Amino acid sequence: MHDIKKLLKKYVAGNCTPEEQLLVEQWYQQESDNSKADTSGLRFEQLESTIWQQIQQQTSPSAKRVTMQRYTLPKIAASLLLIIGAGMLMWLRWPAKENLQEVFASKTKPLQLILDDGTRVWLNAGSGLRYPAHFTGDARKIELLSGEMYLDVKQDPARPFIVKSGHVNTRVLGTVFNVRMYPRLAFLQVTVQQGKVAVQGDATLQPMAGKEVVVLPDEQLTVNTGSQTFSKTSVDGTAVNAWTTGKLLFNNERLDVIALMLENKYNRKISFADTSLGAYRITAGIETADSLSDVLDMLCLANKLSYSMNGQHIIFRKQTP
Repeated sequence: MHDIKKLLKKYVAGNCTPEEQLLVEQWYQQESDNSKADTSGLRFEQLESTIWQQIQQQTSPSAKRVTMQRYTLPKIAASLLLIIGAGMLMWLRWPAKENLQEVFASKTKPLQLILDDGTRVWLNAGSGLRYPAHFTGDARKIELLSGEMYLDVKQDPARPFIVKSGHVNTRVLGTVFNVRMYPRLAFLQVTVQQGKVAVQGDATLQPMAGKEVVVLPDEQLTVNTGSQTFSKTSVDGTAVNAWTTGKLLFNNERLDVIALMLENKYNRKISFADTSLGAYRITAGIETADSLSDVLDMLCLANKLSYSMNGQHIIFRKQTP
């Protein structure tokens, strides 16, 4: 009885014989080039058999010799560690045949795109997205790498739409919603404008691990990744997504979120002299043509703040008496 796990572990540890090393590398090259075997959806036990068969075929007299040109040994070893650690080859969330693509909006302008299934996506300035060129299988999966996006998901009850954002997965059937995950913020937010979504955390988010939290229209789920707490509040979903039209509408919004939106819109760096300012709640509306100075003056006048500007850097402060 063959043991693929032992062979892969030997390879990672550097203890394979030259013949065994060549076998593993040949299989890896063949699998990476998307040749004969389609291993999507197979359990690890089935994959053991599949891999072993491929290796045996490659050692037959008629097998074509494969040279390792594309992958370095460290890269293969790292991939095999992931395979072994996960206990299954499908550790990879994305089958190779899905032809993953990554796209990033410019630092100052949102980006619009239409996915393979007709879903419309708006990426806020500076945001990044990973998605397959063509959806396959029984679910449509994309990943928000950073920033914020607004989605109008094409309805397909047979294939749920899943958005991965850090340690959180958001599942929908057909809806309009927003996912916000900026590296500078200690929280992630999911806001629904139409329809509903179910949000689930992975094992690192104990309060949400293994269970789904349903978010309805004009509700916002905030997940604090530091304290591992979450809460739902009522919001104006249309206002949250106003940035897709060039406007910025804030209804009792945190100042640190507003600062990020202003950075995106005006290409400036914004910080706070007092870190507690980030939690200030502000209501304001900013039109497309409003100048940065007008916006800053308006925010400070209405909220007892002041600001200073040093080149491209703006600093908010509490207004002194």
